Amino acid sequence: VRSLLTFVLTAHFTVPSAAGSRVSQELRYTKEKLGEESVYTSQMLIQTPKRDGENILTQEALQLHLEAALAASKVQVSLYGKSWDLNKICYKSGVPIIENGMIERMIEKLFPCVILTPLDCFWEGSKLQGGSAYLPGRPDIQWSNLDPLQLMEELGQFTSLEGFKELLDKAEVGQAYMERPCLDPRDPQCPPSAPNKQSQQSPDIPAELSGGCHGFSRKFMRWQEELILGGTTKDSQGKLLRAEALQTMFLLMSPRQLFEHFKDDYEIHDISWSEEKAAAILEAWQRKFVELAQDSIPANATQSVHAFSTTTLNDIMKSFSDVSAIRVAGGYLLMLAYACVTMLRWDCSKSQGAVGLAGVLLVALSVASGLGLCSLLGISFNAATTQVLPFLALGIGVDDMFLLAHAFTETSQHIPFKERTGECLKRTGTSVALTSISNMIAFFMAALVPIPALRAFSLQVRLGSLSKGTVGRGDQTRL
Repeated sequence: VRSLLTFVLTAHFTVPSAAGSRVSQELRYTKEKLGEESVYTSQMLIQTPKRDGENILTQEALQLHLEAALAASKVQVSLYGKSWDLNKICYKSGVPIIENGMIERMIEKLFPCVILTPLDCFWEGSKLQGGSAYLPGRPDIQWSNLDPLQLMEELGQFTSLEGFKELLDKAEVGQAYMERPCLDPRDPQCPPSAPNKQSQQSPDIPAELSGGCHGFSRKFMRWQEELILGGTTKDSQGKLLRAEALQTMFLLMSPRQLFEHFKDDYEIHDISWSEEKAAAILEAWQRKFVELAQDSIPANATQSVHAFSTTTLNDIMKSFSDVSAIRVAGGYLLMLAYACVTMLRWDCSKSQGAVGLAGVLLVALSVASGLGLCSLLGISFNAATTQVLPFLALGIGVDDMFLLAHAFTETSQHIPFKERTGECLKRTGTSVALTSISNMIAFFMAALVPIPALRAFSLQVRLGSLSKGTVGRGDQTRL
């Protein structure tokens, strides 16, 4: 669970972590346990009831979850003259090497994707697997009709499969999905080997989901209850009674893995295969995944299904990182108007509207120059840089301008200008200097925090808000 959750979370974020931090420790742990190349991206379907507190462990809710998951599993995109479906791009735990070429090709086509879903507790979980194989004299072999033990007996008449049988036994594959109860035992495709096929009784869903589910391998593909259910309620003996959310996760290969998997394949020899094209395929598939999964739910359904992909998170991060010129310009224009209005006086000798206008403009130029300096120094920008920093630096930069202007108007008008300026600085210079030094120290200390995004933001604020001292010096002359 620890390894899976760490990869699910860290696969989305590309901000490097500092050496010795908790994130780096978790990444090192997962690499040791799963290997350096065991990196994937997760696409999620989360189902919740529209009415708060309603139990979701019902046949109707799971059937709805099956519809959404089936729609998602059948997503196909056409790029570079090829069709790409889930079976081609999904993450697989590792296809075993078989000496018999025909058997190896069949196993490769049938080998299932890693899909963490509560549907795997039932026969219907097999419907999410899109692989198929063909043998003369029998229907297409799919996971919905595949009994590995029976298949091994049939193929064993033509070739020796002792080694492969031993692998199946070690993985505790058994009859795979054929021995699991059907959500709908009246489904014509429900196999006769299902425990509730003959009785036609609906399964005890909380009992089946209690403790989690497993994929085709009982030993190596166990989905803990916390990964597939949310908001669970149990009795005093720990028996599952109800839940408020279902979650299915489709694991896809990373762009690097997809590139390596197909780089020697004859099907893509004519498209100048590259890692960038692999990334474009994954991104296109994820966008369609979100669209089709959400469109598959009827408008009058009592449940809500929310699709979430790596691309969705990237889009959200990108939208937050993009600079909104209208928002920034609007904020600075409002500050210009505020400064002009508050410092304007009917007595022209005491009016300082132009000082307020010049002060805000000077802050804007100083912030822009500070960010330009950060860019030259190689300090990376992030969402906080573009959405927060311009307004924070504006607030820090203009406060001393108002203080100096107010102090200047309170000095006597009958003494020379230089002496008025000196008196103004005598009364406010210490507070201006101390606040500037305090802000500088605070942000430089924050830059020591071992979080790259926070460190970059602190340095950018400090360099951008150096305009505060500049504003003070500039206003002294104008005052």
